[in-house]
Amino acid sequence: MYKNIEEITLNTWPAEQSVLLEGWILRTASGYTKRSNSVNPLYGPEEPATGPGVQQKITLAEQYYDRAGLQTVFKITPYTSPAGLDDLLSERGYRQDSPSSVRVLELEQLPPLQSRHTLVIYEQLKEEWTEAFSQQTGLSGARRDILCRMLTASALQQGYALLYKDGKPAACGLGVIQHGYIGLYDIVTAPGYRRQGLAEELILGLLHWGQAQGASASFLQVVLENAGASALYDKLGYREIYQYWYRIRD
Repeated sequence: MYKNIEEITLNTWPAEQSVLLEGWILRTASGYTKRSNSVNPLYGPEEPATGPGVQQKITLAEQYYDRAGLQTVFKITPYTSPAGLDDLLSERGYRQDSPSSVRVLELEQLPPLQSRHTLVIYEQLKEEWTEAFSQQTGLSGARRDILCRMLTASALQQGYALLYKDGKPAACGLGVIQHGYIGLYDIVTAPGYRRQGLAEELILGLLHWGQAQGASASFLQVVLENAGASALYDKLGYREIYQYWYRIRD
């Protein structure tokens, strides 16, 4: 039912290169995030996971990532094709990593926009946003360059949010719009400003901005072990629609 959401997540968080392998989408971005450096087996011929064709495809994917100097990573969702791929990867020694929740929120009855602090939303990547995000996450120079290349290559509508408190950037985040959805990414609060409701204020600002741009719903992805973020998204009314995880070949 929500396979379209899975497609939109691939589009709104880009990779530097995508290669097709009989319906599987192999993405690379110099190792920046598993989301952009993994196999997404959304499509493919209907055949048993134990068949020789699937085994050969796994081997070809491993060779591709070996040449790229990256670990082979598969993203496993309810829409993985073939259905038994997760078990097969486990048998081949792939470990499970980062179980996560995909959640959606209808924007019909958004809470009122909070205006306790100054929120700025840029529709193009700006140095101010990149600098704030890098400082708040400890992003190194090389990885910062990769992120900038990925984000600026996208042709989708983007909103780079910066929340200022006392004149200083205290929280930041990214919203990307496609097909009536605004996807939220990289919601971060600076260490000295946490537990003050700033992330909630920033998210509401992004959602109201997205609604003004024509979005009628929002989605996000959160790692299950991130209890603080999950509690915030529960408070905002996001509901889980499915879970996913990664299989990593060490």
